[in-house]
Amino acid sequence: MVNVWEHLDARKEALHFCEIHKVQGPVLLDATGEYIDRLGLRGVPNNIVVDKKGIVQAVGTTTPDEIRATLTKLLLPFG
Repeated sequence: MVNVWEHLDARKEALHFCEIHKVQGPVLLDATGEYIDRLGLRGVPNNIVVDKKGIVQAVGTTTPDEIRATLTKLLLPFG
C-alpha cells in the first residue's frame, strides 16, 4: 500500500485507514509525490496494489469495497 497524499500526519492517517479497513502489510508514505509521479498518476484518491516483487498489480481502486475485491482477487488462488 502506498499513501501518497495527506494534508496532516500522513503516517497517522495511513495507519488509521489500515486499522479501519483491516489492511495488513507494509505502507509506503510518499510525502513528496515522487512515486506517484513515476507511476504517471494524477488525482487523489488513487490506490496502487504492488506485489512482493514490486510489480504493480492494480491501479485506481478507491473505495473500501473496490480495494477489498481487488485484494481478494489477487490473494485467492482462483479469485
